[in-house]
Amino acid sequence: MDAPRDPYAVWISETMLQQTQVSTVKDYFIRWMGRFPNVETLAKADEAEVFKYWQGLGYYSRARNILKTAKIVCEENLQDPLRSASRMTLNENARVGCKMPETRKELEALPGIGAYTAGAILSLAYHKREAILDGNLVRIFSRLYELAFLPTDKVEKRRCPIKSGMTSNETGMTEKSSSEIYWGYAREVADSPKAYMHNEALMELGRTVCKTKSPLCETCPLHKECRAFLDGRTAEFPPTKKRTEKSWHGTVLVIESADEKILAVNGGQKFLDGQLALPHFESVRGATVGIPAQAEEYINADDVESVNDCGTFRHNITVHKIECNVLHMRLTTTANNAHLPKSKANSDKSAVFEWIEKAKAFETFANSFSLKALKKVF
Repeated sequence: MDAPRDPYAVWISETMLQQTQVSTVKDYFIRWMGRFPNVETLAKADEAEVFKYWQGLGYYSRARNILKTAKIVCEENLQDPLRSASRMTLNENARVGCKMPETRKELEALPGIGAYTAGAILSLAYHKREAILDGNLVRIFSRLYELAFLPTDKVEKRRCPIKSGMTSNETGMTEKSSSEIYWGYAREVADSPKAYMHNEALMELGRTVCKTKSPLCETCPLHKECRAFLDGRTAEFPPTKKRTEKSWHGTVLVIESADEKILAVNGGQKFLDGQLALPHFESVRGATVGIPAQAEEYINADDVESVNDCGTFRHNITVHKIECNVLHMRLTTTANNAHLPKSKANSDKSAVFEWIEKAKAFETFANSFSLKALKKVF
């Protein structure tokens, strides 16, 4: 446990664990590290391949930012505007080679690396006295001190007991933002030569003992200090984050040309912007008869030989609970001769079309949304 860890592995694992359970991440992490064992290998990959290895984890902006950061760290593509702009925010001393930065300022300047991920890299990999604040620590601090708010709550100032590092006043209280209060407690944990052990111990305590549901309070080493436990109010902390779910019903088109190619689009879609996906649009529930009007945004109706309703599937993307009909549309023309409408093919620069070999469709699409639709057809 004393041995420093690979900062690259810490960065990847902690990024995967954002919004995702440990049990889900394990297999993805092993597969990822098998293909991209270091930042040098990752920096040479393209976005399509990275998405393939990220497929199923969701929140694809994380994968996109990982690739951007790898390229910046390895100083590839020196003329790339993104890289140049990002380096302006980094240390003036140019880094050579593919080594992760060792300061919070440099790390947080990179795409997708925030305060928590930077702290995890610095603490767990470099063994520095840096604070970490993940969901486990938030839960522990909320219960220990009966904090009836979350660090993300948008309240400018809160009154709280004075802790080390906080400015006192005559009442023995101080005013801090929600985030500052939680980070204050996290910094106290990290104020030790063995900060990395303290951080990891609390993360593990939160995962195995101070759990979200059915916490094992009687066996917790902190139960004599935990205000929520002593007051019999453990279930009340931390407060539930309000999550507004949105229902969305749509139609996904699996458009197959006469030479067995599938139409894919990148951009101009409700979901999966910046990814290769099947065309989709919002629609009402109910059986679909013939060619929907919206389908003509993607293909000329005169080229359609047949339309088959292949049923529905359910899917979740962030706060959206999605239900989609799947239409399989066969064309009389080959992909090269298909007439894409001018409004989409030429004037809408955000929508880029591409024909995918039907035989390679399942390995080409890197999102489960499109794969679920394909499985309804093939």
